[in-house]
Amino acid sequence: MAFPTVRLEECFPELFGFVLLDAAGLDDVGVGSPVGRNLLQLFSTSDRGDQVVRDGIAIPVLNVEPGFYTVLVRHAHSPSPWQDPKVTSAGWVLHVRSGELLLCGLGYLTKWTPDHPRHRRVSVPPGWYEVEVRGHLLDPEDPHDDAAYEFVLSGPTGTQPAFRAHPDHGLNLVDND
Repeated sequence: MAFPTVRLEECFPELFGFVLLDAAGLDDVGVGSPVGRNLLQLFSTSDRGDQVVRDGIAIPVLNVEPGFYTVLVRHAHSPSPWQDPKVTSAGWVLHVRSGELLLCGLGYLTKWTPDHPRHRRVSVPPGWYEVEVRGHLLDPEDPHDDAAYEFVLSGPTGTQPAFRAHPDHGLNLVDND
């Protein structure tokens, strides 16, 4: 079941990254209520971060240069407006429980507030998705302001796809020549 492509403009990578997540999944992390907690510290200093990613709760895009980015969340059957991504990372999984995904900068995980007004919201049918992340330089003369990331979702299905992503694979558009 395809869903409408959502184009989010002027997204800023707080603390050098973005995260796409289903906030309802954070309740399943096993640390009590995530509201008000420093989830970034928890996820980066324990194995819970790896588990959150493998369980399809969140997909991080790390080491992103400061600037404003266009972020596209689209179904694999919908065409991309861009050709030839500079970087790709396939094999991610995402479990959409609530029908709504949030896109935010990593910095917003330092004191988690699911209703923060700066979170970008994307409606996606519930289920399991396999995800490929693609990064594009839209204007090679100025990669900081004219760049984009796509989250390309295949699904939904009723069962969890195999996690095949390489979380350490860089998605930085400037340093990956």
